[in-house]
Amino acid sequence: MISYFNSRYSMLRDLPFILQGDNPEKKLRLTLLIAGFSSILAGFYMIVTNFIRGENGVSALYCLSTTIGFYIVVAAFSNRLNKHLYIIVHALLLIIMLLFLLDNGHAVEKHSEYNYLVALTVGSALVLRQQTTYLSKIFPLICLAVYLFFISTGLTWQHSAFQLNIPHESGFYIVNCAVPMIALLLTAFTLRGNYSETDLIKRELSQAIEKNQLELYYQPQVNNNKKLIGFEALLRWKHPSKGFISPEVFIPVAEKSGLIIEIGKWVMERALQQIAEWDRGQYLGDLAFSINISPLQLIHRDFTQDTLLTLSHYKIRPERLKFEITETTFVYDQKRIGEVISHFSQLGVKWAIDDFGVGYSSLKSISDFAINDIKIDKSLIMQIFKNESSAIVVQKTIELSREMGLNVLAEGIESEEYFTYLRDKGCHLFQGYHFARPLPVADALVWIKKAKI
Repeated sequence: MISYFNSRYSMLRDLPFILQGDNPEKKLRLTLLIAGFSSILAGFYMIVTNFIRGENGVSALYCLSTTIGFYIVVAAFSNRLNKHLYIIVHALLLIIMLLFLLDNGHAVEKHSEYNYLVALTVGSALVLRQQTTYLSKIFPLICLAVYLFFISTGLTWQHSAFQLNIPHESGFYIVNCAVPMIALLLTAFTLRGNYSETDLIKRELSQAIEKNQLELYYQPQVNNNKKLIGFEALLRWKHPSKGFISPEVFIPVAEKSGLIIEIGKWVMERALQQIAEWDRGQYLGDLAFSINISPLQLIHRDFTQDTLLTLSHYKIRPERLKFEITETTFVYDQKRIGEVISHFSQLGVKWAIDDFGVGYSSLKSISDFAINDIKIDKSLIMQIFKNESSAIVVQKTIELSREMGLNVLAEGIESEEYFTYLRDKGCHLFQGYHFARPLPVADALVWIKKAKI
């Protein structure tokens, strides 16, 4: 017997882990189970109580509420949970309203029934916070309105007619019921809100494109003669009140939230549009433009088609573009990534591995994919005079890349000393503050014009 109860307890304890979905969905399903079993238990008790009293009609009503409880329990395990939610919440609200109207056999305890609507109001505000606007915001307010209506009027259905039971000191009564209920609902809305800096950035970043807060800056890339050979397009977010927000702050948020797909598409569109504008006014020659591609953007099903359409629209020669990806890209779907890289390589687009040496460095990735350039991360470059190991890694990376026929670009060049050292080691492409910071469009155009002289 003890082993039986232990096994049942273990099954109950592990229930949250066997429910379907990710963590928020599992919490929702578990809450529905609690609501379902609560409806069943309360329903059984009220069925028996009212049947003994001879209130067969009310007993039938509680049979209905118990049936809804069983339905909720079954729905908690359903694959189509979201569709069941609309039925569940409205069925609960309807059955509670019917109880208010028809269950009139115990006047002293009548107001205790209102607690069910309190639970539904606050519970829906918390549990449904990730559902649609209607379920997460409007439905809890509907429940609140129904609650305030019934406590204000005491409306019931008796003797084939609606009966009002308005309190003698209605103002006193309504305030004492309404204020705590509203405060409780506002507390629920507050608790479910996201107020961290990350969530604030996510909310504001989602509107940054339509509010024209995003800009592209262009950082020059030069060869060993300090001659301009291209630019890297770098995203900047100019917040109306906070000023420029560092990409190191908002890019991880964009990637984690999925906003990077939409932002990456905007970057591609805006960069190619700018290249086309410069090409019409100033012949760009062989200048190449590097555009950073997020791993999520690269494996997105629409990336290839959208990029090809944008290239065609602005009539940009693929040979002018270089797509930069980080080493972390290769931890994703390598088959899909290989197909995308191969497709654009055949068109003439070049590929570069950005921040090489500080991530998931893999020589296999270089050999397996059509990579053209290696960009040595600036954190390694900045240590070459301070850390012998970093200097060796940089030197060997340059040697190996050159032997494999790859171009090597050193990022983070901040002085002539770094430039001279790396040039002497065989590096022939450079980028950094020593030459220029990321430039707005007007300043980048000055560089283009000077390069033609």
